[in-house]
Order: sequence, then C-alpha cells, then structure tokens
Amino acid sequence: MKGLLLKELYMIGKYFRSFLFIILVFLLSSIWAGNNLFLLVYPMIVVTMLPMSTLSYDEKFGWDVYCGALPCSRAQVVSVKYLLCLLSIGLIALLSLAAQLARVGIGGGRLDEIAPLFSVILAVGLAGPSLLLPIVFKLGVEKGRIAYYIVIGAMCGAGVLFTTADVSAPFSVSLPVTLLPLAVLAIFAASWLLSVCFYQKRSL
Repeated sequence: MKGLLLKELYMIGKYFRSFLFIILVFLLSSIWAGNNLFLLVYPMIVVTMLPMSTLSYDEKFGWDVYCGALPCSRAQVVSVKYLLCLLSIGLIALLSLAAQLARVGIGGGRLDEIAPLFSVILAVGLAGPSLLLPIVFKLGVEKGRIAYYIVIGAMCGAGVLFTTADVSAPFSVSLPVTLLPLAVLAIFAASWLLSVCFYQKRSL
C-alpha cells in the first residue's frame, strides 16, 4: 500500500507540477480578492482531478494490467486512489484555511466566515471523486471520459456560482453548512466500497 501511494506521488511530481503552481496562485490571490469563493473552490476542483488523471496514465502505460502481477489486491489499488483524494483534499483545505486566516489578519475578512467557507471547500472536494471514481473504476478512463467531463464541468459551474455567494452570514445561521462535509464524507465512503466492488469484477 505504501509503495502504491509513493507511485502516485511520484507521478504527480513528474506529470502534474503545473497543477501545483495553479493551486498556489489561486490560493495566494484569494487573500486579497474579497469574498470571491471561486478562488478557493477552483484549487479544490483541480486537486480532485489528480486521482482520475493518474488513472488515465495507469491505463495508458498498462500499469493496471502489470499491477495484477504484483502482491497487491485490486481493493488496495482502489483504496490508494481514495487515500490520495483524502490527502490532497486535506492539504488544500489546510492551505485554504491558512489563506483565509491571513486574509483576516490583513483586515479583509471575518473569523465567523471561515467555518462555512471551510465546510463548502471540503464538501466540493469530496463530492467530485465520490461521483466519478466508481464510474471510472467500472468502465475505465476512456469509456468513462464523458462522465468525467460532465462531473468536472458541474464542479466548475458550481465554482462560478460560488463567486457570487454571500459568505457573510453569521456562523449560527450557517451551522447546517458546517455539517455538510460529514454528509459528503459518508457518500465518499460508500463510493469507495462501490469502486472496490466494480474494480474487482472488471476484466482488464
């Protein structure tokens, strides 16, 4: 499992450095951009594309077939993609939190806005992979590409809508929003189980 995760990290470092640069630029811009949620949501959308992108390279280079000869189960192959999602989402969420605290520090925001913001960002990050990964593990990247574009397009559309969202509501009013990641996390767990089931039955 550790070796599979290292392989994912090596691939990200080799093929997706531009993603990391884009994320950094957007997060730094969010410090001075006012109540523009898109600058926070878009980095999360970008980072949730990483597991699907590494899956595409796996199929391109025949890794999915080669991996069958290694002492690792298909459940582990699936699980490492979901673990990569959680690690990536957690890192971006923490960086987003740091950016918003910096924004508050320079007088550009309020502390009571951070919890709802943090919740929305986490929910967006968990929702995309939850919907998409089971489809990709069942059909493969090529056959699941249409679903890939639909989900990514929907997430980008949601990001545009968040651009005009009012995040100045009191924390007490936004309390249900702060619980949203827990609900999406339950869907994420169900998605993982479904992906394991699909991938174990899939013919490579």
